[in-house]
Amino acid sequence: MRSSIKLHLTAAQKEAKVTVRSVSHYHAHIELFDCTVKRDIEVDYSVPEPAIFMYVELKKNNCYLCYRPVGNYRRKVPAGVNRIMLITFRTDWLMYKCQKLPELNAIAAAVSNPGTKQMSLPAIGIGRSLFAALSKMDRFGDDPSDAAYNFISGCINKYYSKLQYRNRKTAEVSGFVRQHFSSDVVENLPELASRFLVSKRTMARLADITFGMPLHRQVVKLRMDYALKLLLTTSKPVYEIAALSGYTDAHYFSKAFKKHFGECPKCIRRQCRKARHTVVLDTN
Repeated sequence: MRSSIKLHLTAAQKEAKVTVRSVSHYHAHIELFDCTVKRDIEVDYSVPEPAIFMYVELKKNNCYLCYRPVGNYRRKVPAGVNRIMLITFRTDWLMYKCQKLPELNAIAAAVSNPGTKQMSLPAIGIGRSLFAALSKMDRFGDDPSDAAYNFISGCINKYYSKLQYRNRKTAEVSGFVRQHFSSDVVENLPELASRFLVSKRTMARLADITFGMPLHRQVVKLRMDYALKLLLTTSKPVYEIAALSGYTDAHYFSKAFKKHFGECPKCIRRQCRKARHTVVLDTN
């Protein structure tokens, strides 16, 4: 098998020091790029036929599983020494694997839908382990080998396993935070990390992945949305709404509420009552 990715370097980019090694197997084509650049550059590449590939970065310890239809694309390469692995999979083989690995169904769906422009599954931090596994292969060459097949299959299985673990953890984090947003525990990163059996750094990263924002911002959003709902649908006093939303200090709550919505709680309640009164008058 050959690669479906074609690099297009400009004259300036060709000044970069680039070495490429590759090995072909019936199920995939593996390319290893060692690239040293003095400044950040953007590299153009084309995909002459639809391709499913794994993009692995050693520096960032990241690995993406991607689908790209025919087209021209661009990717940033940061200054410094970069080791990048590109594994282009045989489409029918990977589609077969996707049938047995549900977390990869999005890739299969993208391939089957002619309207899909491009898609990538989440980045998983297994870049270093995949490079380490690559170094254990018997040799780089043109002939298929058991070592190459074991490596190719192992990359997919390891990515799937880590993606499955990540999805399970993010679902657990989401459920817990949404259920306990008004409690102190959701603001205690070490306690949350201990509860979910991960490090504080991993806990923070899981929150970012789960909510698309830092944990503190998500907690504030949940509390403010809940407080607004109580303001608009109940006659509870502001101090009680503050306590139910997770704030022991009603004054601090009012300041946080105004910062979030641009209006203080009492102003929003007055506007709501005025609107209701107007509706009543109109109907009469």
